[in-house]
Amino acid sequence: MTAPWRTGARPGSLVALVVILLLVGALGGPRRADPSPAPYWYGTLQTDPDRARTEYEHGIRVAHLQIDWERLEPEQGVYDEGYAREVRDRVAAFRDAGLLVEAGLGLNHAPSWLSDAYPESVWTDQAGRRSTATPNIVFSAPVRAGVADYVRAVDRLIGLDTFWAVRLGVDETGEFTYPEPAPGGEGRAAFWAYDSHAQASSPFPGWRPGERTYHGRPFTSEDVDRWYAWYEGALAGAVNWQIDLYTSLGYRGLLKVLVPGAGFYPSDLRAAVGARLAGSPAIGLVGRGAGYFLTLGRVEHRDTVRIVTTALVDGTGTPEDNGCAPGDARVDVSAPHDAAVRAWSSARWVTAVARSAGFTRSAGESAGPQIAPYYDGVTDTAYRQMASCGLEGMMWAFDRNLYDGTPGSSLDRYAETIRNHP
Repeated sequence: MTAPWRTGARPGSLVALVVILLLVGALGGPRRADPSPAPYWYGTLQTDPDRARTEYEHGIRVAHLQIDWERLEPEQGVYDEGYAREVRDRVAAFRDAGLLVEAGLGLNHAPSWLSDAYPESVWTDQAGRRSTATPNIVFSAPVRAGVADYVRAVDRLIGLDTFWAVRLGVDETGEFTYPEPAPGGEGRAAFWAYDSHAQASSPFPGWRPGERTYHGRPFTSEDVDRWYAWYEGALAGAVNWQIDLYTSLGYRGLLKVLVPGAGFYPSDLRAAVGARLAGSPAIGLVGRGAGYFLTLGRVEHRDTVRIVTTALVDGTGTPEDNGCAPGDARVDVSAPHDAAVRAWSSARWVTAVARSAGFTRSAGESAGPQIAPYYDGVTDTAYRQMASCGLEGMMWAFDRNLYDGTPGSSLDRYAETIRNHP
């Protein structure tokens, strides 16, 4: 934008321009500014809007808002204006309190009508087990069209530009993996590549993990590599499709790719490939596509994209390796001999992989007490991980755990960490 003083504008017109800009801000224009002038931002997950002002006063600057897809679109193409108004009111409560809003649009919880509308698109594994827990945006073009219609409705009814950040993922928790095994498949690896759309794009249609022949010839390790590269590439493609969708709608806020745990390591993949994906210690994670050293490099690099480790203070890593170290950038994350990095925390490994993939700006969130019990000093430990790994900020899981007596996770303790490390 050309500065007014470079165009010969008179003082009166400059004042008028300032007044207009102030009015636009007062009317709820999109907030793009950094949430605070400090190096880090802090937020909570599943934020209670009734506590927004209190949390702002305690140094918290980001609220999380989860939208329920089925409530907004109870029938295909039919939108609930009352629920949309309720969501807008929650956004307004956060913004009026001074908080930036990070939104989850509910893509990880498909409405019940979706599988009826697109039965051929339901996730299907190699044993024919099906899952409707989350929409199949990896392989199904019809499902993607339905998702795109919904996201456009969110933009129309609520306004994407009211969100500071939007969360991206694929699985039932909204993170960057394939879904968990379907009911009845617990303890077994599920490879979600057997719906009709997936099979139409498969490099080896009909081949299933464990099979050592294909159309009468040996199915080699090189063939398995090719099949699995396609499988991982499809997963990354679903995230890139989401990035393109939001960008095409004019959204310019942050797009957060949520990465759970550490996933599996290069040597795990070699073992799985040698077994034709039918068995190895980490085969469950291989089925879920959690090879971040493979997938993060396939995610589109844009200024607005952030890789987010959702595993701060998840209990992994030896004490001295709980955070990141300056030499991590020199580690070859694709090397098959990975004994040393297995001692790292999940956050340290994901950060190193993200840096190796070219992402210089990342963020984090705590794993939650359901993953690893919280303890006295846990918020400071999370800060040390965040700072040592060069993350921009963190979301605390969960807002309710600041009030329900969870050890080490009170509003006062979180506020103390924020004050000590702004």
